[in-house]
Amino acid sequence: MKTLTTSIAIVMTLLLCGCASSQTSTSGSTDTNTTSANYGTNTSSTATGHVSMAHRFATKSEGNGLRLSNEKYFAGFSQNDLDFRMQKTGATMEEYQSFAAKQVLDFTDEEKAVIDERLTEMTQSLVDRGLTLPPLEEIVFVKTTMAEECYAGAYTHGTTVFISADLLDQWVSMEQAGGHSALPTEILWHEIFHCLTRSNPDFRADMYKLIHFSVHEAGFELPPSVMEYHISNPDVEHHDSSATFSIGGRDVECFVDFVTTRHFEKKGDSFFDCSTTALVPVDGTDAYYTPDQAANFYEVFGSNTDYVIDPEECMADNFGLALTFGAEGESGDGYKSPQIVEGILAYLSR
Repeated sequence: MKTLTTSIAIVMTLLLCGCASSQTSTSGSTDTNTTSANYGTNTSSTATGHVSMAHRFATKSEGNGLRLSNEKYFAGFSQNDLDFRMQKTGATMEEYQSFAAKQVLDFTDEEKAVIDERLTEMTQSLVDRGLTLPPLEEIVFVKTTMAEECYAGAYTHGTTVFISADLLDQWVSMEQAGGHSALPTEILWHEIFHCLTRSNPDFRADMYKLIHFSVHEAGFELPPSVMEYHISNPDVEHHDSSATFSIGGRDVECFVDFVTTRHFEKKGDSFFDCSTTALVPVDGTDAYYTPDQAANFYEVFGSNTDYVIDPEECMADNFGLALTFGAEGESGDGYKSPQIVEGILAYLSR
C-alpha cells in the first residue's frame, strides 16, 4: 500500500520540468495487453521472441467483485480499521463494504494508455539489463477513489492492482504536459512486487532475507494490545516473518505489525497521521515495542526507505528503487544501504 501525499508533490514538480514523453496508445476495458520482457515461466510468447507479462483493465463492476473476493483480508479487520475508514466510531463491516463498493470507477482511455506505455518501458528495461522476474500471472488493474483505504496511492489483492483516481489523473496530466517522471514506474514496480511475492513464496523468503527477516511455516497471532490498534494492510497477507531486534540491551525476536498510536477521534483523522511500526515478540507476550526502542531498527530494515511498516512494504520500496534507478540510485550516488538493492539485482540476474 503506497501513500499518496509525497507522490502529489513530486509529480507536480516534475509536471513543470519534465522532458518529452513518448507516444501513447489506448486499449479497451476488456482487452488483454502484453508487453515484451523476461517474466519467468507463466508467460506467453510474442512475435519478438520474448515472453510477455499480460495485463488488463477491469470495469467498475468487475473491479468491485475482485475487491470483495478477498474475504480473508476483511475477516482480519479490527474495530480500529473500520472506524478510521468509515470516519466514525462503532462502524460495521456492512457499512464499510457498502461504502467501498461505491469507490470503484471505470478507467478512461487516457489512463489505460499511460499504464500501457509505462509497462512497455519497464519490461523493455528488464530485457536491456538481462533481468528475469519470477513467474507472474495476468495483472488486473482497478481504478478507485481510494477512500476505502484512507487515500493511499495504490494497493493490491492477489495479482490485482488498485490505483488511486487522483494518482492516475496526475500521471495523465504530466504526460499530456510533456513530462515524464520516474514516479509511476517506481510505484508500479512496488505494487508488482506484492503480486510477485504472493505468487512465489521462495522469492518472498529470499527477498526478506536481504533485510534479515526469516519466513516461518506458521504465522504469529496478534496479541490483544496490538489488535486493539491494528490497521489491516491489503499488501501484507501474513504475519509469518521475524527478525532479531536489540531492545533494552537484549536480543528480542519480533514480527511486525502496522498500528495507530490512538483510536479514531474525529472526522478527518487518518491512520497514516498517527501510525507506527509495532515490533511484537514472537513468544506470545501481550506487548509491543516501537522503532525508537530498537537500537538496531535501521540496521535490520536498512536506510533506503522510511516505509518500514512491514518487511513486505520495505522490500517493495527497495524493489521499486532497484528496477527504476538501478544500482546507481536516483541521484547517481547509490544508496545508504546498497547491499539491499545489489542483492535484488543479483537475484534477478541469475
